[in-house]
Formats: sequence, structure tokens, C-alpha cells
Amino acid sequence: MKNAMKNSIKLITVLMMFVLSLSIAGCRNSKVNIEELKQHKGPMLVITSMSAGEGTVEEFEDSIYEISVSYDGRAHIPNPIDDYEPMMSDEDFTKLYKFCVDAVEKDKFADYKEDVSDGTVYTFTFYDLEGVSHEIYSGYCYSNKDLQDAIATITDYTID
Repeated sequence: MKNAMKNSIKLITVLMMFVLSLSIAGCRNSKVNIEELKQHKGPMLVITSMSAGEGTVEEFEDSIYEISVSYDGRAHIPNPIDDYEPMMSDEDFTKLYKFCVDAVEKDKFADYKEDVSDGTVYTFTFYDLEGVSHEIYSGYCYSNKDLQDAIATITDYTID
């Protein structure tokens, strides 16, 4: 009787673990509900760039530039005349959201580094649905396709 009870508990435990693992795997592969995401307020991704070369404090401060995407789907791209906030396509918005989530979940850029001594340094910050910030990457990114693609996806919305 005791062995039968132990076996039943083991079997139930294994089944529960199996069901839990299936539900976790299903959540990761589920489609992004864009309309639900767009109900959230605030920034989703902020990319800050700054010059890392030699220069004065004023030149350094003037070199800081920030682009962003908010959860409502707007891309914020400052320009000298007016701040421009076009609505991104659902495809681009989803691509950036998945990039951010994937980068944070997998700590994708933790060991990434480029051996460069000057130029532009970028900081990618993702804000999750609770508004908690997660630094995806900070450093040079001349050779990283994923990071460059994130920048290009936003800056493709600039007015030429």
C-alpha cells in the first residue's frame, strides 16, 4: 500500500511537470497580441547613442541622441525642426518587441563586445509590461546584425 502511494505521487508529480513544461513552451511560441500590447503606456525600447571619441564636454553632451518606440506603436525620432512620432507598422512593432523579449530572456548580448576604441556607443533599454527597465546591450555595435537591424527598423521611419 505504501509503495503504491509513493508510485502514485511520483506519477502525478511527473505528469504535473510535463504539463507545466508544455504550457511554458506554448507561451514562448505564442503569437504576440499587438492590440493587447498597445494598451500599455510608456516606452518599450529606448536606444541612446553617444560619441565615444575625444572631445569637449559640450561636444559629448551634444552627441547624445535618443530614439525610441512606445507601447502604443509610435516611433520617436527627434529632429531639429520637430519631434516626429510616426506610427510603426504592426510587423515592425512586433519584430522589435520580439527582439527585446528574446534579448532579455536569453541574456543574448551579455558576452558581446566589439574591439573598437572610438565612434558611437549605443545603449539599448527595454521596458517590460510592468515598466521595469532591462539593459539589453551597451557598447559599440557596428558588426552586430540584430542590434543594427533594431536601429534601422526605427530610423526607417525618419523623414528624409
